[in-house]
Amino acid sequence: MKPSVLRLAGGVLAGLGLVLGALALLLGPGGAKGELALDLKFKDRVIGGAYKAYGAPDCPVPMWLAKSVFRNQTGGRITDLRVHYRVSEYAESDWSNWHRYPALEPGQTVVDLYHPIFTAQAARLTSRAPADMYLEYEYVDASGKKNTLTDSRRLTMMSRHEFLFSDMTAGERSGAFQDDDTNYPLMAAWVSRSDDAVVGRLASMANKKAGGLGASESDESCVRVLAELYEMMRTIHISYQHPANLQDPSLSYDIKSVQSLQFPRDTIEKRSGTCIDLAILMASMMNSVNIEPYLVSLDGHCFPMARLPRSGQFLPVEATGVGDGYAKSMDFAEANKSALETWKKVTSNGRYNLVDVRAFWTAGVGNPELDPLPPDILEKWGVMELAERGAPATRRAPAGGGGGGGGQQQVGPGAAALTGNWACVIHLPTGQSMTGLCQVAQQGSQVQLVFRFSYQQMGQDGMMHQVQEQNPFQGTFDGVNVQAVCQQAQVSIDGMMMPAQGLPYRVALQVVAGGRGMQGQFANAMGVTASLALERQ
Repeated sequence: MKPSVLRLAGGVLAGLGLVLGALALLLGPGGAKGELALDLKFKDRVIGGAYKAYGAPDCPVPMWLAKSVFRNQTGGRITDLRVHYRVSEYAESDWSNWHRYPALEPGQTVVDLYHPIFTAQAARLTSRAPADMYLEYEYVDASGKKNTLTDSRRLTMMSRHEFLFSDMTAGERSGAFQDDDTNYPLMAAWVSRSDDAVVGRLASMANKKAGGLGASESDESCVRVLAELYEMMRTIHISYQHPANLQDPSLSYDIKSVQSLQFPRDTIEKRSGTCIDLAILMASMMNSVNIEPYLVSLDGHCFPMARLPRSGQFLPVEATGVGDGYAKSMDFAEANKSALETWKKVTSNGRYNLVDVRAFWTAGVGNPELDPLPPDILEKWGVMELAERGAPATRRAPAGGGGGGGGQQQVGPGAAALTGNWACVIHLPTGQSMTGLCQVAQQGSQVQLVFRFSYQQMGQDGMMHQVQEQNPFQGTFDGVNVQAVCQQAQVSIDGMMMPAQGLPYRVALQVVAGGRGMQGQFANAMGVTASLALERQ
């Protein structure tokens, strides 16, 4: 389909949405005088990663999906009012149990809340999906007549990685910081309580490097273990990734927008994450070695914090101190000092929320089910090789230095040879992944990489289209690190050539697994970044 047709289809759908919106206004809730009036309020977006919280009435966040306000305007007594609900595809049962109200006197109001029990399917979505919520209610009026009525609403099931900080309407906001962060307890759902193949193994290694201390035995042992957890993140070159769509460098995220959150295993695999991703990873590692974990959510930033076992004092850590994953990073003492300064500031102005991870787990903010991983997954990701080195690596000087080669790394006989075919996987910020092939040619310190991807993508017309990409990169190789740039790229949609967007592209890769793999990042000129992994074929 031609791009003009795609745009036209999008325009038609947008117009249809306006028509349906107008129809909803005409046929919406209410009720004329002399009837049982229904004012149906509902939350139009469901946070899939926190789906278990919706079924917990005592959750620290009011997680009802629907609030039905019934007003008896009939002028007579209503009896046997009952109401039930269902959500298409994603709820455990076809209809919820009936909620019953024996009688409603004239002018009386009753408020009914629906807490759906979603299935694990709600947390498996990698992109947004529509769903319908249905309501049915019955009552007997003063004349003895039984009345049955129905209503419905369209919902959006958000992907498993999307987080909505607040669903308060403009009319409900008071202007306080907390209005923009009402859902902060739900962050606990992303802190993996048990992920032994990934988080547990890394945390255990860090604990051994601290001397095998019991972190809950004393404040001193807790601090030593906590330091090794942070240093483990530096050792495996996890880097801080500033969100691409955020222009203010003083912020780590926009609290008024939807944020993409990674689970700890995602951050380990991709070796990068936002401030919240890094805080969630460290909190999960803390819990794995029995350190009480907290998250501090503030204006556009988040950092992890531990409660020391004996004194009960908080020890904050600036997880973004890992920097670029190499030389531009803080050690543990610096990360603690930086976070402590922030903690003192927010405790004085009150513009923060404290996520007590374990308490919120107990209150119903459960973790979603994650797919099982093989016990050697860290080896397959190239993480164990880095972790076993035991010290953060420093960035090597780039090849091609000026003068007489001072500081230049020459590719010697012991360096890995890159020439050949490689399978590659790129992990997008949306949580999606694409597989492809990369052909590498190396001559001395010069290297050429040609990436080829073929995949299907849904267009604005609602149809799937075949996309093919070929991206040639030119760059340098110093024996460990690859730095390369793509100035031209070929993209076709259903066989039609299209202009590439976001050029130039850049990749920064590190050779791992004894030359059998490469790990790193891709970035384009628009600030979009993604993690990239290659495996020799």
